[in-house]
Amino acid sequence: MATKLIVASNRGPVSWVQDDDGGWTPKRGAGGLIVALGGALQQRPGTWVSVALEEGDREMAAAHPDEAFEAETGQGTFTLRLVDAGDRYAAYYNEVANRLLWFTLHQLWAEPYEPAGRAWTEAWEDYQAVNDLVAEAVIAEAEGVDAEIHLQDYHLLTAAPTIRRALPDAKILLYVHTPWVHPTYFRRLPDVMVEGILEGLGACDLVGISAPEWAASLRDCMVELGGGVADFDRIRTTGTSTLVRDFVLGIDAAGLGQVARSDAAKAEREDLLARADGRTLLVRADRTDLSKNILRGLHAFERVLEDDPDLADQVHFHLLLNPSRQGVPEYREYLERCVAEADGIRERWGEACLELETTENFPRVVAALQSYDVLLTNPVLDGTNLVAKEGPALNDNDGVLVLSRTAGAATTMGDALLVNPFDVEQQADALRRALTMPEAERSRRALSLKAAAAQGSPADWLAAQRAALAEALRS
Repeated sequence: MATKLIVASNRGPVSWVQDDDGGWTPKRGAGGLIVALGGALQQRPGTWVSVALEEGDREMAAAHPDEAFEAETGQGTFTLRLVDAGDRYAAYYNEVANRLLWFTLHQLWAEPYEPAGRAWTEAWEDYQAVNDLVAEAVIAEAEGVDAEIHLQDYHLLTAAPTIRRALPDAKILLYVHTPWVHPTYFRRLPDVMVEGILEGLGACDLVGISAPEWAASLRDCMVELGGGVADFDRIRTTGTSTLVRDFVLGIDAAGLGQVARSDAAKAEREDLLARADGRTLLVRADRTDLSKNILRGLHAFERVLEDDPDLADQVHFHLLLNPSRQGVPEYREYLERCVAEADGIRERWGEACLELETTENFPRVVAALQSYDVLLTNPVLDGTNLVAKEGPALNDNDGVLVLSRTAGAATTMGDALLVNPFDVEQQADALRRALTMPEAERSRRALSLKAAAAQGSPADWLAAQRAALAEALRS
């Protein structure tokens, strides 16, 4: 009997576009996760369980209550099962996932003030309730078959125990796409949350993450806070054994190439180069997430101009920012501060030296990555940071990458100029070096970065996890 693959995530692989007659047309999503797991679901029996996020999702969930259904996207057929979390969704997503968990796993708290330990109890109950709803949908799809269950990311950290209780012999993998923190920092979360998350990790056969440092921190949390015993990269407790390992996730080369060759990307590239008007093109492309460290990057650019005012007439800094999680107050305030800082730089140094766009235009992002002379990617912490790989893979200009040493991508992208994300002066020095780097060194580094970006294709990433899951189950 063929093994059934069951994937569970917050966002599913399909979005819905409303037709003129009020019907809904499925459209396949983008990204390495969908390429890897979506491709696997085309080749074997399987179901993707996800939460209903938008109106189209909710209508399809209502049309198919407590059952799976097929969606033909034109780029593959998916068997989907949508979970409508109702009123619980806001607290699950905005308060716990994108505030308490995201801020903790990326070390974003201003510790004298936050986290304050207020009003988390009901939000945590909603987070667990949504995890239970997803778990119950997974159980329904897995009962009576040989199933392999792949839970995705920090949204579903407490789903595994519910699945394990119902299906004791289930094969459960959890992949965490964020960083992980040392036990001392992790304990900033309320104790009940820490206990619930550690129970969730311990109910999995395999926990995957994007970099060796994060894997080590996760194992330390399971040992120091969860009472586990380390056996190399396996954590054992009474009755449980969890393998914790890092996996390299690379780019979707085929998907990126298709967009890069499109008429839309070609038109966007012409426009971006016209805006640069012969200046050296410095690019950043990011979500407006506090962890992306956009504000310090702007401060570093202004420091470069202060040290060498002539560069204000020679460099064009183009920021393509995708507004992120605007339902969380801190994210809204951060975007406002970034826009204000950019406006101040233009007022001081001239309109042509910098342009900030808030856009969800992916062909424009691809065009910018093809065209940059320097790419700035300086996150405070990042699980991988695929932009740091997509840029060198797409770029045809021997572009220089300035990369935070605390991004997961830094493990493989060794020929970037690595920087301390908290040190604005060092980032300014790296930008200055990148802007003036000799052609021979630019070319050598760009060639090395392009090769490194090709490591860990989505298919290879998934295959490595499946091999590790089989290893975990053998002992």
